[in-house]
Amino acid sequence: MAALSLQKQYTLGELYSLADQYSHDYPATLARKIEILSEIQIILGRKAADAVREYKHKYAERKRVYAEAYVEATKDKAQRAELAVIDLRMEEADLEADKVRWNNAVTSNEQVINSLKYSLKVLLAELDNNASATR
Repeated sequence: MAALSLQKQYTLGELYSLADQYSHDYPATLARKIEILSEIQIILGRKAADAVREYKHKYAERKRVYAEAYVEATKDKAQRAELAVIDLRMEEADLEADKVRWNNAVTSNEQVINSLKYSLKVLLAELDNNASATR
C-alpha cells in the first residue's frame, strides 16, 4: 500500500472508487480491497483528529470571549457574555458535527474492513476445503 501513497496523493473518493473495483470473489482481490480500505482508515483517522482539534480550538475561543465579555460588562454580566458568544456557539456546533461525522466515518470504515477480513477468512477456508477434497 505504501507504493500507492508514494505514487500519488489520492482523494478519499478516488480511494473508495479504487477499492470498489476489486472483487470479493478472489482472495487476492479481496485482500487488495482491504489494503486500500486500511489506507482510507488512516486518512479518516487524520481527518477525525483534525476535526477534534478545530472543535476544541473554537471551544477555547468561545470560553475566552465569554470571559472577556463577562469581565467587561458592568451589569447583566452573564447575559452580555452569552450574547457575545452566540456566533461562536454556532460555529462550535458546526465543528462538533464535523467531529462526530468524521468519527462515525472511522467507525463505519473499520466495520467494513472487519467484515471483509471475515469474508476473506471464510473464502480462504472454503478454498482450502475444496483443495483438500480434491486430493
